[in-house]
Amino acid sequence: MDRLNYFNPYDSKEPHHEDQLTRAYLVLLKHSSHAFFAFFEYCRTKLSLKTKHEKPISLIDFIEDRWIIETQKNNPDIETSFLLSVLITDENVKNDRSIKSSKRNARYDGIITFGSELTMIIENKPKSNNIWFDQLNPSRQNLADDTIIYKNPVILEWKQIIKHLKHLLKLPSITGYEKIMIKDFISFINEEHSYLNPYDNLFLCGDDKDLISKRVNDIIKSIALDSRGYIITQFEQLKQIRLGLDVEKKEAPLQLAMWFGDSQEQARSFFGSKPDISKIKKLEDCDWEICCNFHVSYQATNLVWFNSKIKIEEYIEYWSKNIDLLKRHKKIELKSFLNKLKKERIIIYKENEKAELKEKIFDTARDNINICPGLGICYYFPLNEAKEKDKKGELVKDIIEKIKEGLTAFDLDWKKVINQKLPN
Repeated sequence: MDRLNYFNPYDSKEPHHEDQLTRAYLVLLKHSSHAFFAFFEYCRTKLSLKTKHEKPISLIDFIEDRWIIETQKNNPDIETSFLLSVLITDENVKNDRSIKSSKRNARYDGIITFGSELTMIIENKPKSNNIWFDQLNPSRQNLADDTIIYKNPVILEWKQIIKHLKHLLKLPSITGYEKIMIKDFISFINEEHSYLNPYDNLFLCGDDKDLISKRVNDIIKSIALDSRGYIITQFEQLKQIRLGLDVEKKEAPLQLAMWFGDSQEQARSFFGSKPDISKIKKLEDCDWEICCNFHVSYQATNLVWFNSKIKIEEYIEYWSKNIDLLKRHKKIELKSFLNKLKKERIIIYKENEKAELKEKIFDTARDNINICPGLGICYYFPLNEAKEKDKKGELVKDIIEKIKEGLTAFDLDWKKVINQKLPN
């Protein structure tokens, strides 16, 4: 039975099953030339040639060939000159392995053949954590000996595919049945696979925290020179800049946070740089919150945090003058050291902290505890305002400006953090 016949769906599989998604997309490619051309062009731009035997792909080269689109094929005969492996997933994943034929018994999610020239084998993994990269290798069974396999796979993101389809709907050449097909496919995504949507502004995310986090992560990736769910820096006193929902605050605003001196080494670097207190204090005039972030840690694990009632300027002055205290302290010395800080009003040391210290340090084999007198600055974007700004295309620029503002107050070069190709 031809599963790409519009009237022959998988009766035994739920709509959210990935096979149904693959089938729906291939049906669209079969019936919409615009969608097919957009898919091919996306593949072309993502193809990276690795050997001299490989050649660029061009749709014009296949215009006279017969195109065959199939789904769920077990070890089909492949006799074309070239074979290209295509992965469609939800993230821009990296693959360092070369594609090569395998002894495995392959069942391809999709297969597109362009005459005798090119075969595309398609693997659909809507969730990238389910990827098994060996599935990108074609089976040796029924594969012609002289078929040249592209060493690099083409990796496509669903969100980009959906963006392309939405842009197609704006073209005057899209009419009638083809427009209905594209709209129906987008509706299918919205109902059964909404997590694949690009959601390229917060307004579209509604109150769904997972979608908001996904959008925030996209913002981070778009503005940072280096990121891993947060902005990575190369500064000695500050290793990361965080952006995310602060669920502990009412209405969970979007929080932009920089935690200076978050480890003992970072603290030594931070207070050793003699930070300009007047510059830092001026951040409060720009609606930043500044707070002490004193904590103790063991190796790379932060364990217990302490509040402080001391003024920020006094806190900075104290640690700038007492950098020698920022060293490993034996467990037996820790109580007296913390009591000393309490008497000097540097920290608040109450029963809650004592209980935590007992559980996480004194009743354990941990020794040589690190002292981390951090300093945090946080800026809050009320979520509803952030949604409206993002809808207008203004939020990313505002976030960049705040990052610049925060780093400049500490005499740090924002150009080492932010992608300068973005509009300022």
